[in-house]
Amino acid sequence: MTIDQTKTRLPDDAAPRPREPAGSDADALEAALADMTRAFSSDFVAGRVGERHNTYQHRTRVLRQLSGQLATLREREAAGH
Repeated sequence: MTIDQTKTRLPDDAAPRPREPAGSDADALEAALADMTRAFSSDFVAGRVGERHNTYQHRTRVLRQLSGQLATLREREAAGH
């Protein structure tokens, strides 16, 4: 059995980036969204998106939904709730 090394992530890409502790739910969501966006971009550039089913459509939908949730949380924070 041979392992195709071109489809494996480099250790840098797979490891989560260390971050400061999140101060609020919006900060935690923003950090998660940044990590997911970075992973998606890395996978897209490496040609790993769309290999099974339609991962591009699913992942972009998730990123859009999380961006919308983050905007709502930020608006609530700005309003003082």
